[in-house]
Amino acid sequence: TERLEQELRALVDPLPVLRLDADSTRARESLPTLLARFDAAPAGVLVGTQMVAKGHDFPDVTLSVLVDADSTLRYPDFRAEERTFALVAQLAGRSGRGERGGRVLIQTLAPRAAPIEAAAQHDAPGFLRGELDRRREFGYPPFSSLIAVELTGPDEGRLSAVGESLAAVIGPGLDAGSELLGPAPRFRRRNRYRRRLLIKTRSLDADAAAIRAALDQPAVAAGLRGVTLAVDVDPQ
Repeated sequence: TERLEQELRALVDPLPVLRLDADSTRARESLPTLLARFDAAPAGVLVGTQMVAKGHDFPDVTLSVLVDADSTLRYPDFRAEERTFALVAQLAGRSGRGERGGRVLIQTLAPRAAPIEAAAQHDAPGFLRGELDRRREFGYPPFSSLIAVELTGPDEGRLSAVGESLAAVIGPGLDAGSELLGPAPRFRRRNRYRRRLLIKTRSLDADAAAIRAALDQPAVAAGLRGVTLAVDVDPQ
């Protein structure tokens, strides 16, 4: 967003360009102050992260632009399409609230993707029907529950081995109708590698008990030394 801010300043000078993201509101001024400056300006540009789309009411905004709308679609999460639809729909709602109307421009490499098409057509019921059908077919919530077993550690090779061993121990104890996915790599964070096991289950209590029993085995506990483990039910 900082680079966009700089390039926009060169394009629209002398109009004001304000940046709204976590860094700007923490380092330069409070969120209410920044929004008040934008609201008071007779003309200008507000550039930022998803914070821009979250419920702010500016009646004079006549153009909203979403850059790289595909980024949320590429996220490895079954809610990716839902989040993309929500983001595009929220941004569309920021433009054209006043008497002059407005336009919304979406930059995307997937203009026919279901959430982008539905949001562009303001078709929330249609998107919901399609999304529920997809989740029912693949067994995702609300038609099942999810249990995530997250592993983090500084040694990528050892973490992968621990993940494979843990999957081999947990898998046989799960309900016959449950599905174990992974271990799959996750984004590295603070120089620590991450792996995730994901269990899709319609027998939440039984599978949670099976996971606890597996983790209580002395050999499993010994193998987890130096690895941080967290269990999350229906992760968001």
